[in-house]
Amino acid sequence: MDLTTRPDAPELIDIWQEALEAVLDLCTDLDEAQWRSWTPCPGWTVADIVAHIIDIEQFLLGTPRPDHEPAWERLPHATSDIGRLTEVGVDFRRGHTRETVLAELETVIPARRAQLEAVPEGGEVPSPLGRPSTVDRVLRTRIFDTWIHEHDIRSAISHDGGWGTRPAIITFQQISAGVPVMWAKRAAAPIGSTVAVHVTGPFISGTIHATVNAESRGELVPDASEPTVDVTLSWPDLMRLSTGRIDPDDPAVRRRLTLTGDPQLVDAFLHGMVLTP
Repeated sequence: MDLTTRPDAPELIDIWQEALEAVLDLCTDLDEAQWRSWTPCPGWTVADIVAHIIDIEQFLLGTPRPDHEPAWERLPHATSDIGRLTEVGVDFRRGHTRETVLAELETVIPARRAQLEAVPEGGEVPSPLGRPSTVDRVLRTRIFDTWIHEHDIRSAISHDGGWGTRPAIITFQQISAGVPVMWAKRAAAPIGSTVAVHVTGPFISGTIHATVNAESRGELVPDASEPTVDVTLSWPDLMRLSTGRIDPDDPAVRRRLTLTGDPQLVDAFLHGMVLTP
């Protein structure tokens, strides 16, 4: 699968399952210390991330959410409405064993797959926000979210890898599609300005070009010969910047990037890259 391939629904279902099974495989042999180790997600351990993945997939399957009220005073990271909604299914499972949680994940995968495969061509499915959406859109979002969380787990247990898988390619496509928003809306770049984002690997490499059109909207373009801002970075740094896992003001991060163009626009773009809630 190359970077420009747009998989159809059956292949997206396979890639979605691949993403979930990667998490399952990664966690199967963890010891208790690794299972309870902290991840880049504030307030969440590896166990919490797996609980979150299960909770979302069960919600999309139509499983009733746990009747549970967390002790919010012990969860200062859960401040927004979305954060509190998300936390319910996570906190509910905090007393469960690793074997119980992984068994839940193993059970929900085939049930969700059967649900997805039963959707007629062009049909819609529930989205995490509760509104119906296309299978393509929902699965791309779920693959993105699950693959990012795989790397949260990898970070917590110091187990690098998985940068060139099919879920990684879908995630790169999702981030690429978000660059026009980062540039036009978040960075408030002027009409006619362009950004070039050069990704150097490993496994995934290429250049993403975006501009701001006459309606002040961002759009992808095939090329930008003299970009207003030019950014060169690795694939891991692109992923981590666009998901808020690293700080663009961290001097160590800045030293890894090659940045040219108007300094204010460079800063605005780097600070506007986060796509996740």
